[in-house]
Amino acid sequence: MEKSKTQQAIQFVAEGMTPYAAAKKAGIAASTLYVALKRQQGKEQCPCCGQVVREGFEINRSVLKE
Repeated sequence: MEKSKTQQAIQFVAEGMTPYAAAKKAGIAASTLYVALKRQQGKEQCPCCGQVVREGFEINRSVLKE
């Protein structure tokens, strides 16, 4: 499954790129990226795809590849 432009930009930021440069490279508005980064702050993320895990859901780590 292909990542969205926002997910790609988040990955660029995680690799060390500035949010503004990552947004430009991914082809999205910088404000979109800042909102997505703010939404992720302090929340658990899926180790496979990096998406925020919604409240009430849990990650079943027994099925993840080590």
